[in-house]
Parts: sequence; C-alpha cells; structure tokens
Amino acid sequence: MDSSALGALGAAMLRYRLARGLSLRQLAGRLGMQGHGGLSDYEKGRRLAPIDLIERYEDQLRITDGELRALHTAALAERATSKSPPTAQPVAEPRAQPADQPPALTIAELPAVPADFQGRNAELASVLAAAADCLAGRGPITVVVTGQPGAGKTTLAVRAAQQAFRLGLQDAQFFVELGAAEPEAVLRRLLRALGVPDAQLPTAVDEAAAMFRSRMAGRRCVLVLDNARDEAQVRALLPGPGPVLVVVTSRQRLTGLAGARRVSLAELTRADAQALLTEIVGATRAEAEPESVAEVVAACGRLPLAVRIAGNRLASWPDWSIAHLAELLRDEQNRLGRLTAGDLAVRSAFALSYREISPVAGRLFRRLALTPGADFDVQAASALLGEPAEAALEVLAGASLIGLAATPGRYRMHDLLQLYACELLQEDAQRDKAEMALLGWVFEQARRAAAALSPEPSDYPGGRPTAVAWLDAEAGTILGAVRRISERADGEYDALLSDLTQLIPWYYDLRCRWSDMVEVAEHARVVAERSGDHAERAFAYSMLGLGQLGQHRYRAALASCELGLTDARAAGLAAEEAELFGRMGLAYEGLGQYAEAEARHADHAEQCRVLGDAFGEAAAVGRRSLTLQMLGRHTEAAACLKLALKMRSGLGDERGVAMAEYRFSALRNHQGHHEEALLRGNRALAVFEAHDDQWGTAVTQYELGRALAGLGRLGEAATAYRTAIRGLEEIGEWQRLAAATAALTDTQRRAR
Repeated sequence: MDSSALGALGAAMLRYRLARGLSLRQLAGRLGMQGHGGLSDYEKGRRLAPIDLIERYEDQLRITDGELRALHTAALAERATSKSPPTAQPVAEPRAQPADQPPALTIAELPAVPADFQGRNAELASVLAAAADCLAGRGPITVVVTGQPGAGKTTLAVRAAQQAFRLGLQDAQFFVELGAAEPEAVLRRLLRALGVPDAQLPTAVDEAAAMFRSRMAGRRCVLVLDNARDEAQVRALLPGPGPVLVVVTSRQRLTGLAGARRVSLAELTRADAQALLTEIVGATRAEAEPESVAEVVAACGRLPLAVRIAGNRLASWPDWSIAHLAELLRDEQNRLGRLTAGDLAVRSAFALSYREISPVAGRLFRRLALTPGADFDVQAASALLGEPAEAALEVLAGASLIGLAATPGRYRMHDLLQLYACELLQEDAQRDKAEMALLGWVFEQARRAAAALSPEPSDYPGGRPTAVAWLDAEAGTILGAVRRISERADGEYDALLSDLTQLIPWYYDLRCRWSDMVEVAEHARVVAERSGDHAERAFAYSMLGLGQLGQHRYRAALASCELGLTDARAAGLAAEEAELFGRMGLAYEGLGQYAEAEARHADHAEQCRVLGDAFGEAAAVGRRSLTLQMLGRHTEAAACLKLALKMRSGLGDERGVAMAEYRFSALRNHQGHHEEALLRGNRALAVFEAHDDQWGTAVTQYELGRALAGLGRLGEAATAYRTAIRGLEEIGEWQRLAAATAALTDTQRRAR
C-alpha cells in the first residue's frame, strides 16, 4: 500500500467513485472533462489533481467531510518537502519499510465511529492540517479538542485519527481512555503495545516516559488521549520529535499545554443536526415529518449526544411518530430524563463535569439557571453569587459548562445545561435571595443606563455611548427580568419595575425596539393593576401608547393614551399628562386627523410651558410643525421649527437640534427649497450618526435623497436612498421604506 499522501489521495478518490457506482467515463462526463485518462492517473497516485477538480469531485460525489481537500493539502506539503515527487505503489503491494526506521507494528486501537457522523468539516480540517504538518517534518503536534459535555469530542478525535491514518500516519494508532488513570499506568500500557516485555518496564514515570519517546522515534503514528483530566496527566505521554499526531480530548481547556493547537466544538449547525437525526431514523421517516425533525433537534439544543439519543429512541420505537417525541420533549421539567437511551444519558454526561468543579463554581453554576437572558456578564454572575465571580466563571468556562457569547466579555450556557442547572437549583436554600439580588441589580443598572439617555444631566460612567452599549448587551436580560416579575403572583418584586417604565422608553425609542417597549409596558400594566396605583398605571399606558405609535397602530395608541390620561389626572401627574397630550397628537397625525393633532401638540406645549419643562415644550413645538405643514400652514410650520431650534440650542440638546433640523429639511423639500433642505439634512445627519441614532440616520438619509434628486444630482440621490432603505429595513419603518423604495426607482428611471 502506498504510504505517500499522494497515494492516499488517489486511493480515496477511487474509493468514493466506486462507492457511488460510477465508471471513470461517467464521472469524467459529470466533471465536464473531455476524457477520463487524467482521472485514472489521479486515482493511481501518479499525478496530483488540481484543487478545483478536487472541489468538483467532492461536490459531484457528495463528500461533505472535507477528506479529499485535507489529503490534497497533505500531498502539497509532502511534495514541498520532498526532493523528488513521491511515486505511487500498486495498491495491493505492502509499503516497503525504510532501512533507518523501526519495524512496523500492528497497533490499531482506534474504536469505530458511527457511520452516521455528520458535520464538523472545519474542525476535521484543522486536525488533518496538523497531520499533514507532521508528515511534512514538523511533528510532533498536539491538538486539544474541547467542548461542552455531549459535544462529540471523542467521536471527532477518532474520526480525525482515522483520516490521519489515510494521510500516511500508518505505523500505529493508539487510543487511551485517560479518565482518572495515572501517567505511569498509561505509559506501561503503551510500552507493552510497543513490544516492551513486562520485565523491562521502568517503574519511575520519567524513565518510562523516556523509553516511550525512544520507542516512538521515527514512527508515523496517531495517539488519541481521550478524556484527559489535566495538563500533568498529558505531558508525560507526549512523544519526542517525529511524525506523531497527538489528539487530546478533555472537558477542561488544558490551557497549560504549551504549543498545542486547539479545536473547540460548539453545537452542530441546524442542517447538520437535522441530517444526523435523519441518518439515524431513516430518510423516509424524517422526510414525512420535517417540522417535527426540526422541533426535536431544537429541543436537543443541536447537541450531538442529545440528537443521537433522540434518534436512537425513535429507531428503537418504529411505531412512534417523530411528532410524539417532539411533544414529549416540550416538557422542559422532564426533558433531560427523556433524553436517555440505554446507557446513554445527557444528564450523566453533564454530571461528570459538574462533579469535578469546586463548591463555589458549583453554586454559581446552579444559580446561573436564574439568569433571565440568553447571556450574562461577570457583574450579573457576581450578583447571583453574592461575591466576585471572576474565578468561578474561569472554572466553569474551563470545564466547558459555560461558553463565550458573541459579545465580548459575556458568557452563555447551553439550553440543556441550563435545564440541568435548574434541577440542581432546587436544593439551593438561598435561591430566592439570589434571584432577588440579580433582578435588583438588573433593574438598577437598567434604570441608571436609561437615565443617561434622557435630557436630564447624568453621571453615568463613560456617558451616553457606554450606557447605550450596556443596554444593547442587556436588552434581552431586561426583557426576561420584566417577564419574571410579571409572572410572580405574590407581587414581591413589583416595586423594581416602577421606576424603569419612566426611563427605559428613552432607550427603546432610540433603538426602535417597539415590540420590546409594548411587551414591557403590558407587563408594567399587569403589575400596576395588582397594586391599583394610578401613577404606575399612567406610566404603563403612556409607554404602551408610545410603543404602539412606533408599530403604526395609531388607534390602539390613542386608546392607550386616553386611558393613561385618566390615570395621570387621578394621580395628579401633570408632567405625564402633558406627555400624553403629545403622544395623542402623534396618534392623530398617523390617522390623518391633522387638526386634532395640532390641537393636542398645542396643549402639550402650553402645559410644559406652565410646568417650566423647557425640554418638553421644545419637543412639542417641533412636533407641531409637521401638523402645520400637513395643514398647508408652511409659514407657521417654519416659525415653529425656528423656535424649536432656538430652544433646543439654548438647552444644549444636540439630538433635539438634529431632530428640528431634520424636520426643517423635510419642510424645505416639501416646499421645493432643496438647497436648504440639503444643508439642514447634513447638519442633522452628523449629529444622528454621532449619537448612533438609527431612526434619525435613516429618515434623514431619505430627506437627503429627496434634496439631491430635486437638485438633479441623481447618482448621489440614489446612494442616499439606498442607505436610507438599509436603515429603514433594520428598524422596521415600513411606511417610509415603501416611500424610499419608490423614490429610488423613480430616481433610477430618471437617470437612464
């Protein structure tokens, strides 16, 4: 058998073609080749196929594991380090043993890999690239494979080792289940496999390690060290210089192993997880219930072990529908118990990792089940733990019981691990106290950050940009915390929500998170109904009305504001009454009732003037300008905008100035004064972009497009419209999006 990487590539190409039942001529036709002689040379290892042909080969033969590309990489590396191209031997002939190498051994300890293995192409390619480097003279190389319990670390390691054998690491394949084994015991076993008699086995670890390195010298081998406990257990087992690939799997990250390459396993992609379940239960059965396949895979969190267990249960009970298992797995309290098949159990895999962590880390792991969002940071973890949590988080991350979230500095826990933590949490006597501490921290931080976005002075560390960034990161956590409070019938935490409803709208309005605003307002209304507090109910209805305005549900918004107005008057909240007048004006605008809208905005402005609320008065004056514009009273509209600009400037309200400039730009476009509209629009855009105001940026880009089109600068107008369309799509401003799309189409037509 040819030991070269080129020969292995040719043999693999031949094997895949024959497995598909294709002749050389048939495959050549599929590949668009004129003849098949070249394919014959490639399969016999006489020539190296170009990479584009390898990619077409994989595509035509549906090879999804990247094996041919990895073999091609190894062949290139081999050719680069060889003085002459390797010559393939007939496949039936044994490989000649070089005179300067130790005799070949029959060591083939790798266990079988399930035939339904799916996905992990990038991870396999990383390990095989290390194998290719070993063959190119850069060995030994250690690859550490980590991932949460049930991620398929062992399966991937063995699969990669099998493919490394095909690449040319063919002298020996070792597989050692480390677990709690001590290095001296493992070394004795390895030395026995290498032919050392028991009488010659050293008793000291360092002597045994030295003998192991000597016996491995010059051999092309793969050594899989499965389920390593720590770095010390691995170091004594590492070979000396030579073409040896060591693949280590561990629940720990083994950060102390210097020079090791690292492969981290996340959950499978949705497509790969569904393909795995399909392979286990059969294509006919899976294709008959595609929605149930997707639901089962989602309930398993795309964790390979969980998906395999679910598939095994279905395969063992052919009369079950996939929908039946999906229904069983909907019950979160019993889901882990149902993800059991024979001696395979998701809960058992989790328990192995949990038992190895420290008591403090264990306490934090349990309490992380209380986190209301999809991810969390060290401050939230510290609130749960009741002490600094950095060290405990390091332990949990090192044990792969939590992972890093997409946002830097944040962590996440797999859904099934969270269910396991929730089971363990039932034994925590301090559970309620920990939850109260976390929710209190979330609401206090959210209140402070949202206050930094209001016109009032704020001492928030880092100012407005830092506050917005925190709210962006914690938006899901805030929503989850609000749901948690609303669900509690005892009303114990209701007071936490009261202050938030007055301030969080500043953030939701900035980010156009209208659905979040409506949901939080509905929960706040439920909480206010429990207490019967008119003030709390007024704030809830006011917030609800604003969210409904953002969703263009103008009649619903008007109804909410009218209810809020009744409660505000009952509670004596003159300032909230004024704000509700303004929101009612916006609702009337949306309904096209401009006279009523103008009257409400006037009421808003007058009440703010009486209360001495300069910010509110300036906002009301600016809003009134649009209704005057729509009523055809352009001179009065311009006067309102000039007054609003003067008031906003005097208050040092940059964003308010930008809003007035934007409205002035819209008015001047409406009047056909496009030069002034362009000037004012550019002023507004600069401020909106500086404030990361997505709504302001998008709508101003639309006005700039109108101004540029009116000036005949059609190319620039089209660019502005495209930018506006992207922004309006992101924030869900569908009415303006339709207008911007139509304007772009008209501009492109005019430019032709």
